[in-house]
Amino acid sequence: MEKKVTVKDVAREAGVSVATVSYIMNNRTDQKISEATRKKVLQIANLLNYTPSSVAKSLATGRNSMIGISYHLNEYTPSRNLELTGFATMLTERLNRLKYDVIFMPVKPDSDTAVINRNIDGILAIDLSKQDFVNLSDNCFVPIISIDMLVNDGLFYQIYSDIPQLIEKASATLGNDFYFVLDRYENEEYLAFLTKSIPKERVLLYSPSAINDLEKIKGKKALVLGSYLALILRAFINDCDMAVIASHKSEVLLPDTISVLSYDISKKANLAINLLLNAMDRKFDVKHDHKISTLEAD
Repeated sequence: MEKKVTVKDVAREAGVSVATVSYIMNNRTDQKISEATRKKVLQIANLLNYTPSSVAKSLATGRNSMIGISYHLNEYTPSRNLELTGFATMLTERLNRLKYDVIFMPVKPDSDTAVINRNIDGILAIDLSKQDFVNLSDNCFVPIISIDMLVNDGLFYQIYSDIPQLIEKASATLGNDFYFVLDRYENEEYLAFLTKSIPKERVLLYSPSAINDLEKIKGKKALVLGSYLALILRAFINDCDMAVIASHKSEVLLPDTISVLSYDISKKANLAINLLLNAMDRKFDVKHDHKISTLEAD
């Protein structure tokens, strides 16, 4: 087999250091390298058919170009699971376009976590419990952005959708006696934020075993958080009595007979990525609490 060309081969042929080759191949502009040297390295790399490795890129940038995404799936929250995986996929696709690899970070650290920690540059954590977030942050010493959770810690940015805006909007058509049905969230603080404007007796946390609770809302009006959950609840709630809060990505799952209040989760994804990349560059935003409006006009 033909031996693969390495960054050391290019450096040796060009008469420069490995670091210089890495700087040039990764388009670093913060290093003083003459145009003649740059052209020479690029020409030799082309002649040798050299492709930069992840090691060379790490040497040039001080990073491994790897982002961790951490979230927890619950067998009792099928709709929330769908939202989480869909959002994580969106984040992954956008990070990949920015030339970052993405790895799933376990919520609870184990013997392999230390190895992973040495290779990641930052973490996007989505809807973790307070304790799980503490476990993650205590074991991973890189920038962490918390999404759809309230950690209320000045060391970390928190980004979350202002769902209560849409709840208030829904009350204009449903009245004030509707039930609010949603999956349980891992982050109790964010769950309290979501339900703060609804009387406790009218908040139903979905569970496949809670059939009695679902039976009592037959013939009643209901606001449902999540498209997939709305499809499950059609066995208990008439379409004309239901309104659904859904992201633009998931509203396509619903029939035209159901009223939908949709919001754009791409704003949340973009903000999370921008804040993380800035934090990795040590460019810190003074504002640490980012509540994202769900109203289209904003």
